[in-house]
Amino acid sequence: MVGAGALGSWVGAQLSHSGVDTTLVARGAHGAAMAAGGLTIIGPEADRSFRISPTVVSTVGDAIDATSPPFDAILVTVKSWASATVGAEIRSAGGASGPVISLQNGVGNEAMLAAALGGRAPEPLSERAVGVCASVGSGSVTVGVSVERPGVVAASPGGGVGLARDAAGADIIADRLAAAGVPVVWSDDARTLKWSKLLLNMLGAATTAIVDRPPVDILARRDIFAIEVRAWRETLAVMHDLGIGTMDLPGYHVTRLAAAVRWAPVAVLHRLFAARLARARGERMPGVGTDLRARRSTSEIEAMHGAVAAVAAAHGMHAPTCRVLSSLVLGLADGSMDRAAFAGRPEALLAAVDAGRGSPEQAQPEQVHGDR
Repeated sequence: MVGAGALGSWVGAQLSHSGVDTTLVARGAHGAAMAAGGLTIIGPEADRSFRISPTVVSTVGDAIDATSPPFDAILVTVKSWASATVGAEIRSAGGASGPVISLQNGVGNEAMLAAALGGRAPEPLSERAVGVCASVGSGSVTVGVSVERPGVVAASPGGGVGLARDAAGADIIADRLAAAGVPVVWSDDARTLKWSKLLLNMLGAATTAIVDRPPVDILARRDIFAIEVRAWRETLAVMHDLGIGTMDLPGYHVTRLAAAVRWAPVAVLHRLFAARLARARGERMPGVGTDLRARRSTSEIEAMHGAVAAVAAAHGMHAPTCRVLSSLVLGLADGSMDRAAFAGRPEALLAAVDAGRGSPEQAQPEQVHGDR
């Protein structure tokens, strides 16, 4: 498991608990705590909680040296902005003797990893985000996880793992996850899998980060919820034009939700879904927001809203809401925008999005339908 933060630790723990010899590549306080005292998983029910004592190392090279015989697969769970670095690290350590599977959030990570593994320059985001990568497998995780404290990871109820059927080694991973009681679904199309998960990752990610307030506060507001709906509609329009479908993922009826978002008025959507989403997300900040709070100058928003905007622009489409949200997050991350101007001020976010989107005439019909 390369990048054993909350997500990688949880997946690695499930595999280890089912009998798989698993090595976690983790750094910082969490990695040190796991190496010294093991990893505790707090499940939604008592029988889903357990403790393991995994092999924990700080580099991919150390993982390769510590594994005999060679590992069967590398599962990557780092943030999207670290994909190229991790791919280069794997390559410099001697390359992957087994398949590489990305379980990362966002789109385009597989192509970034493949380029780095092969020593090539990455394609532009607008190309890699919609391509199918044969050399790196695709997967997604819909279980909400968080590091409660170093060495302890908590998991929310529901969710599971999605895997692309053509990913080498995925059948073994699926069997072991299923043995650990984790729901697994298969997809015949990696693009459908990753973009369906992208839709889920987008909900509340940018707006909560910009205003620096948890989802339970932000999603309760209908005007902010309307921004989320517009971003989804732009993404669905891009997916439609590129022939990318949707699929249901463990715990989430993505296809049904996408159909509702396409056509239902915002007021109806807010009444039906906002409170449910707010409860599910609660006080836990999405990764984009935690990165901003940690003062990181990079953000995985580039593989989410930023990717949608880049793909749209490259194919002659418009995704103004996604473009503005991505620009705002990146500006706050690199310090070119004043965080105090947005923190706790939803009205500042609304004004910035309205100004950045331009006039209604610039939006495509899919983006404005139902905005009442």
